[in-house]
Amino acid sequence: MEGKELKSLTSLADAVDKLASVLKGLKLGVEEVELLEARGRVLARSIEAKIAHPPFDRSAVDGYAVRSSDTYSASLFNPVELRVVKEAQIKPGYASPVSTGEPLPEGADAVVMVEETTWRDGKILVYRPVAVGANVSRRGEDFSAGDVVLEAGSVLDFRKIPVLSAAGYSRVEVLGKLRIGVVSIGSEVVEPAWVSGDLPRGRILNSTSYVVLSYLGRYPFINTAYYGIAPDEYNIVEDIVLKALSVNDIVITTGGTGPGSSDLVYELVEKNGEWVFRGVAMRPGRPTSLSLIDGKPILHLSGFPLAAWTGLEGLFKPALTRALGLKGLETRVVYARLATRLPNQAGYTTFIRSRLKAVGGELVVEPFMLRGSGLLRSLSETDSYIRVEEGSEGFEEGEVIPVYLDYP
Repeated sequence: MEGKELKSLTSLADAVDKLASVLKGLKLGVEEVELLEARGRVLARSIEAKIAHPPFDRSAVDGYAVRSSDTYSASLFNPVELRVVKEAQIKPGYASPVSTGEPLPEGADAVVMVEETTWRDGKILVYRPVAVGANVSRRGEDFSAGDVVLEAGSVLDFRKIPVLSAAGYSRVEVLGKLRIGVVSIGSEVVEPAWVSGDLPRGRILNSTSYVVLSYLGRYPFINTAYYGIAPDEYNIVEDIVLKALSVNDIVITTGGTGPGSSDLVYELVEKNGEWVFRGVAMRPGRPTSLSLIDGKPILHLSGFPLAAWTGLEGLFKPALTRALGLKGLETRVVYARLATRLPNQAGYTTFIRSRLKAVGGELVVEPFMLRGSGLLRSLSETDSYIRVEEGSEGFEEGEVIPVYLDYP
């Protein structure tokens, strides 16, 4: 029991550094996929455009392609008259109708919006001058051939996949999926499918594994495999965890991390591997630990739902982002006025779930103050969280503070 005590906690910053260092050693491989199969995957290599975009000068509006110099004297009371033709080349004194996205005829260098003209017997009256390039998207305005349009590590989504298409790609190389096995540990934990009536005293329905699985499930570049609940019997715990480790890149365990005699994670690691760190100075989630068995990482999370979420959001996500050079998973931050004083415990980085609301045109954040790392309402009834750093004493009521949005 003596050796199982969490005596020296690793700071959260150091824990992120150590986990990132371990994850950098993962060999994920590379595969080529169709663009529409690439959603949520991680770009393996930086992409250079094969062609310019747009590939030609084109109209940015519906209107008339003109020589800008023909319009310089135009005014509301002295409009310029131009003859309308649909030609591939525009001569002085002529205009050609164009739609948004259509190439400019040769000789044209600007577009007059249709609402700034009047049609009259095959001619238009132009009521205001346009400068060279007005209402025109120039060739290569987005990017030129050879430009790096997306960097390695980009997480591909609806904003990035169209860029690849416009750059000339129908297929793209992405990192292989990260394989994560999830094991719940604890004889007291029961799967909801096994319950038909009241729970026996001392039993609790499994929710923590579902925090982990649904959190990781947001990311298509991760494949999760759930190995169920291992009871507090050492041989069973060892067998399930080692089997999961043999076919996954990482294993995440929930529960069994404490110093009690029935908590078997300590014995598992002492017998089969080594600790990278044991215990993190964060609240909730103090028992969060990292070990290596046969060179593969096992992230040990608390069996309490909120503490497990903290381990994922505060430790795993930033470490993985750093290790794989991920771009596009940055947590969004807004600034809001704090509704109530929020103290911190010395020596800990603290995560507090919160709710945002607009009050009198100002953004206000309310900490969700239910106590305890197992309270599910603190997850289900909030949309954000507050992070109080290790060296801070907390925040005062009315202070404008950073608030972290819950997704992505």
